[in-house]
Amino acid sequence: MSAGATVGDWLGKGEKYLDDRGVPEARASAEFLMAEMFGVSRPAALLQSGRALTVKEQHQFWDWIKWRGKRLPVAYILGHQPFLGIKIEVTRDSLVPRPETEELVIECERLLKKTPTPKVLEIGTGTGCIAIALAQLLPTATIFATDLSKAALDLAQKNAIAQHVGNRIRFVREDLFSDRPGLRGWADLLVSNPPYIPTKELDDLEPEVQREPRMALDGGKDGLDAIRAIAAMAPKMLKPGGVLAMEIHSKQGPAVTKLFAHLGFRDISIKKDAQGLDRFAIGFLPA
Repeated sequence: MSAGATVGDWLGKGEKYLDDRGVPEARASAEFLMAEMFGVSRPAALLQSGRALTVKEQHQFWDWIKWRGKRLPVAYILGHQPFLGIKIEVTRDSLVPRPETEELVIECERLLKKTPTPKVLEIGTGTGCIAIALAQLLPTATIFATDLSKAALDLAQKNAIAQHVGNRIRFVREDLFSDRPGLRGWADLLVSNPPYIPTKELDDLEPEVQREPRMALDGGKDGLDAIRAIAAMAPKMLKPGGVLAMEIHSKQGPAVTKLFAHLGFRDISIKKDAQGLDRFAIGFLPA
């Protein structure tokens, strides 16, 4: 393309390149990458459609387009993902935060809004997005967050410090949360976005999702391995009247409801996400 090629020219070229490689929403991806390069919104970037790109900008934009053409998630290309207004750093060691998980956080805030000094335990924190968002939404909360991956925990800690809540979240390297006598019956809320994709479905996921850590996706044969383990541990850690909130597969509502009931939870509900799919399981311990 000529040295005087404009933003509009490059967007057209990028869209065609991505479309030829089967990338969904090719135009939106190209526009988003262009906007990120300029540090502005997509509408603001489009207002500059007649502007010529510098040589440096051409190389940067096309480098990102080529990565997107390989079906790398945009969050991995840019190194960050927005989450409830927070800029969360993302690496290939962590699951990319999703809009559904933002909805889980809002639900947790609602559940705890009448608790003066809530105590929260998150299992499988990844980037730390849930714990960090809750720390900001609930300024009096005490939060523990676990993950088995050291790389993920280092990232979560970095994100927490960047959002000025690093001193209010204790990150613990554990798969679940060891039975500590001093912390039995400690938490008002246990929250988790665990691996819940059945193993047989993993190979059918979008190529972008398959680039994410398998251990953060693979829920075992029926997708319930991690859900069972977390739910079984929850009654030991929750206070009487405490609540367990989990993100689940859209087809797991009946099985999770039965599991929660078997473990003694009451007032169990399966809530839908913004797309109308069963996505969140909520259960309360008897008071």
